[in-house]
Amino acid sequence: MMIDALVPERLRSRWWPISARKARIHATLAAIALWLVSIVVTLGGAGEKNLAGVVNAPDFVQFYTLGRLADEGRAAAAYDFRAFHDAQAALVPQSRDLIYPPVYPPQVAIAFMPLSRLPYVTALRTWTAITIILYALIVGLTWWRCRERLPDAALVAAAAAAFPPFFQTVIYGQITILILASCFLAWRALERGHHVAAGLALGLLAIKPQFGPVFAVIVLMRRDWRMLTGAIAAIGVQVLLVWVVLGPPVFGDYWSVLQTVAAHADALEAKPFQSHSVRALTHLLGEPVGMGLWLAVSAGVLWKAGRVWCSSAPLTVRFGVAILASVLVNPHLIIYDAAILVLPLIWFGAALLEHSDESTQRYAVVLYGLFLTLFIPTAALFKVQLSVVLMLWLFWTQVQVHAEPKPAYP
Repeated sequence: MMIDALVPERLRSRWWPISARKARIHATLAAIALWLVSIVVTLGGAGEKNLAGVVNAPDFVQFYTLGRLADEGRAAAAYDFRAFHDAQAALVPQSRDLIYPPVYPPQVAIAFMPLSRLPYVTALRTWTAITIILYALIVGLTWWRCRERLPDAALVAAAAAAFPPFFQTVIYGQITILILASCFLAWRALERGHHVAAGLALGLLAIKPQFGPVFAVIVLMRRDWRMLTGAIAAIGVQVLLVWVVLGPPVFGDYWSVLQTVAAHADALEAKPFQSHSVRALTHLLGEPVGMGLWLAVSAGVLWKAGRVWCSSAPLTVRFGVAILASVLVNPHLIIYDAAILVLPLIWFGAALLEHSDESTQRYAVVLYGLFLTLFIPTAALFKVQLSVVLMLWLFWTQVQVHAEPKPAYP
């Protein structure tokens, strides 16, 4: 829905009759419908609950509670299931039925300390505004760099607004925007040749460390020691900040609870049909076959992403492949975290317009399907998450075109 319509008239075929005008209409209608329904459901409830009887932006309750515990010097309660739930219920009474596994690292608590000093509703509205504004800025600035190849600003804006993972990010009150900002800042730094600054930006991925392995692999494969130095420095600053603000014992508390969460990961995932990574497919095979296959596929994706990163392909393509790989190999990727795909979708869309072959039309169809399967998770209907299949196809086509047999090191 986002890039497919950018295919010019000369590239469309009988089996792909959708014009740019039609796709712009589709994207606009989807965005209007999504956000109008969201507003009605959100504002139509009573108190902090919406019309569905669920607390508005339920995940934000967790971040708000983490920030308040850190602000009150009770960091240990953040990694105690009962103590955390008691604090959460006291701060947001209508969230008493919600249970949150304490999986976020302690620097997240520090980041939300300022917002936790506000009343809950005010804090939520502030975070929602921050999320929307940052997303709009990132999409706008990314498009601006590609505007000569993607001239239809209205289409890009409408499709970005209708992108299902972004919609989910907002209605859940999630922090994916920080991951998206980290990738955006790293890309802009690399465009200027500032590898240390790019590493500093990627170091922010430590707030959701499951996104880190792909970038660690590609940095090591390219032997980009400047970027590695920046990433280590960023992580070191976060560790020091946690040490000073929350105290050394919090590291032990966090490590202890991580082991418990890892041992019961499946039980703690409330809606597995909302998962959109390779693990969502391999999990169907049961253990240990599923785990073995996931590790094997992830290793292959990591290797191929590293080969593309070491090639002479344009930076946007290399970075887009890396982001797509980080989504695919992620052991726990819920729909809202797929919002970081907005960057590679714009980049790949700009790249595809330089070609006029049959693969461009197939690419357009896959992107249209990706929007639909992210909006309607097929795993809820017949267990197989088709969005992952489409992302694997997209990844493979990029690798086939851009991976080179001999890496081109800087």
